[in-house]
Amino acid sequence: MKKHSLLYVLLFSPAVLFSQSNWQDTANKINSIFSKWDKKNTPGAALSISRNGQVIFSGAWGMADLEHDVENTTQTIFEAGSVSKQFTAAAILLLEQQGKLSIEDDIRKYVAEMPDYGHIIKIRHLINHTSGLRDWGSVAAVGGWPRSSRAYTHAHALQIICRQQSLNNKPGDEFIYSNSNYNLMAIITERVSKMSFAAYCKQYLFGPAGMKNTQWRDDYTRIVKNRAVAYSKGFSGYYTLMPFENVHGNGGLLTTTADLLLWVEKYTKGEIAGKDFFYNQIRQGVLNNGSAINYASGLFIDIYNSKKTITHSGATAGYRANLEFYPELNLSIALLSNDGSLEPVAIAHQVADIFIPPIPSSAAAATPPVYNKLKTEELQQYAGWYRNTKNNEGIKLFVKEGKLISGNGIELNALTPGYFSYNRNTVKFVNEESRSGAHFISPSGDTIYFQKMDSGLTGEKLAIYTGEYHSEEADATVSIRLKDGKLYYQLAPLNEVLLTPAYKDGFENYGNMIWFTKNKKQKIEGFRLSVGRARNIFFKKSG
Repeated sequence: MKKHSLLYVLLFSPAVLFSQSNWQDTANKINSIFSKWDKKNTPGAALSISRNGQVIFSGAWGMADLEHDVENTTQTIFEAGSVSKQFTAAAILLLEQQGKLSIEDDIRKYVAEMPDYGHIIKIRHLINHTSGLRDWGSVAAVGGWPRSSRAYTHAHALQIICRQQSLNNKPGDEFIYSNSNYNLMAIITERVSKMSFAAYCKQYLFGPAGMKNTQWRDDYTRIVKNRAVAYSKGFSGYYTLMPFENVHGNGGLLTTTADLLLWVEKYTKGEIAGKDFFYNQIRQGVLNNGSAINYASGLFIDIYNSKKTITHSGATAGYRANLEFYPELNLSIALLSNDGSLEPVAIAHQVADIFIPPIPSSAAAATPPVYNKLKTEELQQYAGWYRNTKNNEGIKLFVKEGKLISGNGIELNALTPGYFSYNRNTVKFVNEESRSGAHFISPSGDTIYFQKMDSGLTGEKLAIYTGEYHSEEADATVSIRLKDGKLYYQLAPLNEVLLTPAYKDGFENYGNMIWFTKNKKQKIEGFRLSVGRARNIFFKKSG
């Protein structure tokens, strides 16, 4: 059921569509966005909006508990997912301000259990997601125990992190989002402050901000009054999907939309730890090559509808969240939900569109210039399989109706000899005696080399890949079997999964890539499995 109020309006910008005379129209527009959750048989959401420090809208829709017919209200507590990360970053930055650590410190100074990867990982790398540390939850899922299937603790997360024998990337080279970074920051906070992470945040962050309804989910068995149950939508309706785990810092913040607005108001005004504290937190990370990234300290710095936004979204189990602050308008939008099917960023932007209308664009979409119409035989030299040398992802290029097209149907447009545009990237093909492939260059200048590969084996020839493979990193053993000319992957007791041949020694597995490696005698020694946030987890062949 809907519960809302448009509490106060101050109009200081022509971009804001409502005034005191038509406030009900604005409330109706917001309610229409949430109309699908305005029922007693769905979970829902809560939304609060503030402008110039004043709450101008607060509403709630749907049910907090479907089993017991409890409605969501503006006081309902939800879990904030990765919106939580800004608080973890704030705790670390506050410790630095207190003189207890430096973000330039080697993390092994505080977490001596961490392996030595031959490169120093600094706390700054954790904050900006540039450490190269694999996401521990992704590794756990490869081992057959994804998050929410076990009651993970920080001890479990740290054990998995420390088992990893290599990194996704050299520290500082790339931005790769990984929850491991923020779990380690929570652990470091505890070890440096000599307080529990929850107690430290309560004393130095939540308390000063007046966030009386906020706490960390450091004990998932604790009773939390007014907490919404989280749900996910299946074929037969909704089912519960709760985060039964004690890891936090990466997520796990239990809070209300009102408390989130208080946080934005207090720390942007410098009432938590001074004005410089806020500016320090929104300083964007910089890679080793000098390029700035749009991730700061637990916050993305972005542009929406031509306005700067400081934001983060979140998703943990069936909870969804989004918190946005538009500094030019002093406008904050806090969204929390217990419906895993809700798209928090999309919904928050629909709300933002009411206050910051999109600027109409009359300009036609720019079409990359084509220097000439290449003949089919000229394009054919570029066709084939290519392997991403960072994560072994495969991409297939083929020629159809006089066009060079990727496996996902996107055309590559010729720019100059050997150069093509592809999905906002520039592709530079190389064909040298010792190296044949393509450099994919992003708009920011990041370059990934794709090696050109031979086609993969099929039929009974696939037998060379069969056997047992074990990974110390994932703590898992996998069987590769050949049946009726097809290769199957099994992590017992789970069902077998078909491995689809891609390039030579490379196979697709539910969108993830497996690349078999060979020794000097060209015998299979193992395979490397890459998933979204964890590259090249190694499985060694037995025997």
